[in-house]
Amino acid sequence: MSEEIRTEEEQVEAIKKWWNENGKSLIITIVVVLAGYFGWNAYQDNQRAQGEAAASIYQQLMSKATKPLNEQTEADKTELETVAAQLKAEYPGSLYAQFASLYLAKFAIEANNFDAASAELSALVDANQASPVTYLAQVRLARVLVQQNKLDDALALVVTTPEESFTVQYEETKGDILFAKGELAAARDAYQTARTAAMALGINTQVLQRKIDDLAGAQEDA
Repeated sequence: MSEEIRTEEEQVEAIKKWWNENGKSLIITIVVVLAGYFGWNAYQDNQRAQGEAAASIYQQLMSKATKPLNEQTEADKTELETVAAQLKAEYPGSLYAQFASLYLAKFAIEANNFDAASAELSALVDANQASPVTYLAQVRLARVLVQQNKLDDALALVVTTPEESFTVQYEETKGDILFAKGELAAARDAYQTARTAAMALGINTQVLQRKIDDLAGAQEDA
């Protein structure tokens, strides 16, 4: 019996000693793990809530922006710009904010405010993210630069197609720029490349074919 008591006492003492040496660090570890777990869950919940809120605002923008331009009142246009600006301000760095920038550039182009459109699109391009939004911003910026008669800067943006799925937009825009520069043969080549890519994707090629035909006639007259 005394042996059992001694053994139990030794075990208790051993536990006390281990606790004194390791107990504090164990508590800290448990606290850190739990804090990380609940913190991560809170972060995910916050991200989810923010995403849902951003999606709701973006849906407002989409529903209003699809209204035909000739039916939009000045109040409609002001509201569209306000909603887009809200997305950019409240959810910076998000995909919704990038879409909002594209819309703000679109609104500026419709108002013939090419400087404002260029600023919005340049910010997206300068972010240098390899994404469809960036590629779309790049080709749209090239078209804006054509309106500003900055043809060399515009051409530099579309000289290389970043992804095969963007061949139509890039090559057609390149053709437009080359045509504006008076480089008719190169413009026709670009249009033909765009037309081939459009046919492969099942996209209507009437506009491109018209541009090719017009260039053929222009070259014959030259």
